[in-house]
Amino acid sequence: MVATHNFVPRALLQGLPRRRRPRHTRPDRRRGKLHRRLLAYRDVVIYHSPAPASERAQSLLLVYIRRVVGEVTYEVCEHCGSGVITQVHVTTPLQDSGLGTRAVSHLRACYPDVAWHSCLTQRMTRDLAHRMRLPHGRARLSCPHLLRDAAENRGSRAQQAI
Repeated sequence: MVATHNFVPRALLQGLPRRRRPRHTRPDRRRGKLHRRLLAYRDVVIYHSPAPASERAQSLLLVYIRRVVGEVTYEVCEHCGSGVITQVHVTTPLQDSGLGTRAVSHLRACYPDVAWHSCLTQRMTRDLAHRMRLPHGRARLSCPHLLRDAAENRGSRAQQAI
């Protein structure tokens, strides 16, 4: 029997070694930025918990298989309808995977009537606040409750550091 490019007889196929996948395809395991983004949206779970910073502060824990890979600390005033995001931390391998954006979007979905502001000072977190259109600074914050609590917390942190 003669084998051509399009047709290989079954008898010849039994003796030929089979390749599992074509030579020039990507490996089965995804790597890089796209893989991190898919992992962040598919496998990372968001949990609400009280933050250890103050009694009013709360946090979102971003968990991937029993490991905390990120945390967003925030404060909400139910009386005034305003909220402040005070800290965003995502581990280095997942830094540009969209987890911060997902967490802020989750906060906006959980508290739809709250006007959010940010106090983020690091470059990566400032970029997140800019992308998510969060006004910066406590000066614009119209809630006196959060300002008073923030001043008290800063004083207690300074005393703890001494």
